[in-house]
Amino acid sequence: MDRQTLSVDLVDPDPRVTPEIEQALQRLGQDVVLTVYESYAEASDGLQHYMPDLLIVDTGLSQGNGLEFVRKQRIAMPDVLILAYSQQDELLYAERTLRIGAHAYVMKGTGLELLEKALETILNGELFVSPTIESKILRTIAGAEQQQKPDPERVLSNRELEILILIGEGFTSRGIAEKLMLSIKTVETHRAHIKRKLQTPSATNLVRYAKEWVQQITTGMEN
Repeated sequence: MDRQTLSVDLVDPDPRVTPEIEQALQRLGQDVVLTVYESYAEASDGLQHYMPDLLIVDTGLSQGNGLEFVRKQRIAMPDVLILAYSQQDELLYAERTLRIGAHAYVMKGTGLELLEKALETILNGELFVSPTIESKILRTIAGAEQQQKPDPERVLSNRELEILILIGEGFTSRGIAEKLMLSIKTVETHRAHIKRKLQTPSATNLVRYAKEWVQQITTGMEN
């Protein structure tokens, strides 16, 4: 890879992330011009004026919907590389994030080597997932013919999937509303849509389904 100056926008308020990104790119022989935004709103304003070569996003920030931010930026800037760098469990979020337009998903805390590998891969024009997610995708493909119920990752919107995960983690409608900064009425509307799309007949069935689905996704790779 030829040495070049790379324009990188980072959406992450954590000051510890900036040197990680710089170090990983410099180890790949990249000179970096880095712009840091602390929120999706701030980044959205900045990205209206120019397009970077690479956009790195923490998709789990509390002040907005990271998946929707990625989707909108992918539409607005189809030629910009997007790497999601988040603490959110990759087993729950990686596949959806790539499906809406990201080129790579890396969990924070998995090490500089994996981050470097992801950056190298997408800079060479390919998509990147960790070995864990690659195995999950293959298992999904292998079991697709046996799937009878709707797949949440395919039939739910980004917001609905986010709410389903929170239901599975034990959040009530009030707790979800507070966490996502939504009204309880809006959360209940989303829950009704989720019940319909997943063909769960009652609120109790939805809670049971959500808990079982989250547990299956997060522990199934160990079996």
